[in-house]
Amino acid sequence: MTLIALFRHTAQRMVAELVEALHDAGYTDISATHQAVFENLDPDGTRLTVLAARAGITHQSMGELVGELERRGYLERVADPTDGRARIVRLTRRGRQVVRVAVETIAQIEARWADAWQQAAVHGNVADALRNVLEQQDPNSSATR
Repeated sequence: MTLIALFRHTAQRMVAELVEALHDAGYTDISATHQAVFENLDPDGTRLTVLAARAGITHQSMGELVGELERRGYLERVADPTDGRARIVRLTRRGRQVVRVAVETIAQIEARWADAWQQAAVHGNVADALRNVLEQQDPNSSATR
């Protein structure tokens, strides 16, 4: 497996851990696909076209994700204060709550994984360290194949 694939698998695994923690915290309607919205949203809101460009997906796909999160009470669309003709997507109170939980959880995940990477890197290169960490997180991982 290439280093790029290992990084991609690591990122996917981390997002899966985050979503599982959010579900445990009661946010059972959040999925890994929603990451594209939350990780690209500015604190004061962001235009849909900017969200789509940052996430590397189509405007239509981002619109669907934002629509889902809007219906679930995490986001709202409001007039852009810098241009009244445009609209921005921003977090609602519920959205800010889930982001607070996510930020705390991400810090915990990153700390745990960073420790594992440091321990594994002592004995090999970056790719070996990533493979080792992926195996530790999921013994059924295909990282060593």
